[in-house]
Amino acid sequence: MTTFDKLSKSGNIDLHTHTIYSDGALTPKELVEKAKEAGLGAISISDHENTNGIDEALRVGKKLKVEIIPAVEITTYPTPEKEHHILGYFVDYKDKKFQKELEKIREIREEKSKKVIKNLNDLGFQINFGDLKSMVSGTIVAPHIAWSVINDMENKEKLKEDFGEIPNTGEFIRKYLIPGAPAYEKRKAMTPKEAIDLIHSVGGVAVLAHPCWTIAKKEGNELVFDDKEFEEVVKVGIDGVEVLAHRETQEDTKKCVDHFSTLAKKCKLVVTGGSDFHGFGSAGKDLGYTDFYLKVPYSILDDLKKLKNDQ
Repeated sequence: MTTFDKLSKSGNIDLHTHTIYSDGALTPKELVEKAKEAGLGAISISDHENTNGIDEALRVGKKLKVEIIPAVEITTYPTPEKEHHILGYFVDYKDKKFQKELEKIREIREEKSKKVIKNLNDLGFQINFGDLKSMVSGTIVAPHIAWSVINDMENKEKLKEDFGEIPNTGEFIRKYLIPGAPAYEKRKAMTPKEAIDLIHSVGGVAVLAHPCWTIAKKEGNELVFDDKEFEEVVKVGIDGVEVLAHRETQEDTKKCVDHFSTLAKKCKLVVTGGSDFHGFGSAGKDLGYTDFYLKVPYSILDDLKKLKNDQ
């Protein structure tokens, strides 16, 4: 059992961020420096199936007095049409078996990316796997693909035809790359239970990421929540839920926060929160939600630490 400092720190935090080792624009050092500038007391490095940025972040965080929480984000598929991201906090990221599993996922992701790029080519978009691979330091994920398409001038005319204007990365992902979209490709991947079990096997706390996107959808002007799907993830052992996550507007974000706060309390799950910061496009808000009304207080991390200590 790991024992953490029980003294609460003040200020806000961000428990969902990405670096160049998945689909972030900043190095771990740059990310921690940005957190310091934003006045954050703690951040979590939660790259997709990759933990290569954690050691550097820990070193810089110690120097700048920004607490770093080691984490990882794993994409899972309960069914071919559904996608859930599972965050693992306080994982023993140096565990060799754990790293082998992450490596397998990254290799499968790369093969999927090649298929997605072919689909986009067939749809008339200019994008090349070799060019994409050369710009990525770690795991290739959807925002990389979207950014590459959007920033290629050869795609300008088609993008304006499809969207009416040049879209941001989030808009492109939702139209072309999510399950059911024209360029989407399913891949062999973990189920939520397998990812949760893997996180638990290395001492981590498993949290369902941004259910406001994966378990809520817009039908006209109304948000519709799939509580049965949420309950399925609870049944397979999730420890917490990322309640303090964002939708496009403050109004919809508040509806999601209220809804998932109620479910978390009902299911006795720890509540977490984070901006899903990437540093480019719109794949997340700004670090620490400095560009949005939502904030994540340090007390959230206290609760997460308590759950870890009680395991």
